[in-house]
Amino acid sequence: MPFKEAQECMVGEYKVDGQCCPTCHPGYRVQETCSIITGTTCVPCDPGTYTAHQSGLKECLQCKVCDPAFGLVTRRACSPTSDTVCGCSSGYFCSNMKDDDCEMCVAHRVCTPGQYMKSRGTERNNTICEECQAGTFSPNGTLGQCLPWTNCSARGLFEEKPGTDTTDALCSPKSNHQLILIGIPFIIITITAFIILAVKLIRKKNNRERGKQKHKEGGAVGIWPRDVEFRGL
Repeated sequence: MPFKEAQECMVGEYKVDGQCCPTCHPGYRVQETCSIITGTTCVPCDPGTYTAHQSGLKECLQCKVCDPAFGLVTRRACSPTSDTVCGCSSGYFCSNMKDDDCEMCVAHRVCTPGQYMKSRGTERNNTICEECQAGTFSPNGTLGQCLPWTNCSARGLFEEKPGTDTTDALCSPKSNHQLILIGIPFIIITITAFIILAVKLIRKKNNRERGKQKHKEGGAVGIWPRDVEFRGL
């Protein structure tokens, strides 16, 4: 339909130079505007471009690219009548969602040892982490709930090391522990007795050496003068 003069264009028309011309259908763009004798000339959008609605655009809109650097993946490819729809790759959630299209994704929070995942992350929500309560532990932060410490006494075992928020309690057989309790004092007593005996032997040897030395010294000073005196008489 050729152009017409109008204050306001009707649905399915667009204004150009104060005149109303027919719009192009979705997936098309205006190549030539209408004239007195011709209607609007429309051509299909080129690959990688689109128009989603009837319009008088002379250039189709550029399709969006889902950038992996922002954790984005293509959920629906661009077509002549619709733009690309992006979503989040695994391990990411959308921090800026418009309708069903995501503009930016952020990596899910990683729970640390000593925490559990109260709520696992999805494409729309981040992971929620919670600390383990007393008496429980989580070794890597990937569990859906913390594990209770092993009750060593209930199993007839001895608790060698108490549990923490990241490690379980360490249990061992009571017999081993009893042997250790008996063995340590025995070793200490044996070593002490050996040291005492060694000290006594050393002292006895030293006393013997001192006695011999005194005996020698006494022979040189006490006997010879008396011997000399006897001969003089």
